[in-house]
Amino acid sequence: MGTALYQNPPPDLLQDLKVTVHNSSLVFPSEETERKTMFLSNIDQVLTFDVQTVHFFPTHKDFPPQLVTEKIKETLGKILVPYDFLAGRLNLNAESGRLEIDCDGSGAGFVAASSEYSLDDIGDLVYPNPAFSQLVCSTLDMLKPDVHHRLLCILQVHELNKLSN
Repeated sequence: MGTALYQNPPPDLLQDLKVTVHNSSLVFPSEETERKTMFLSNIDQVLTFDVQTVHFFPTHKDFPPQLVTEKIKETLGKILVPYDFLAGRLNLNAESGRLEIDCDGSGAGFVAASSEYSLDDIGDLVYPNPAFSQLVCSTLDMLKPDVHHRLLCILQVHELNKLSN
């Protein structure tokens, strides 16, 4: 039997990452896409849940955060052409009573945010920390409430303060 990796989390885990959302918007496919409906399997019908991931990348002196954010937003629009379902909406088919994806090009969510803390300040990422949920946006305030649950993809670019020296 192995040792639990998370037995003794440090007592000084940050509880508030002081996140500021600077911009939230919809990003649309950069080219016109075909309107279609995507069938969802029986497994897709019962296993509906959000998958939230956070990835950290070091900054590069030649690429300021604002430039990186704009490039990622532009690239998301290009990705939404071959992966058009990500810009679609989850709908209930009235005839069949099944969930399906309406590939209608309605757009994917995009959020630009920052934190007052650096990655060093946040601490060891090995330990689960409820504050990490502040790094993941699950809704866009600009959308009507009934659209929140149908949005299939939200990408958040989050700038952490520079490393403390």
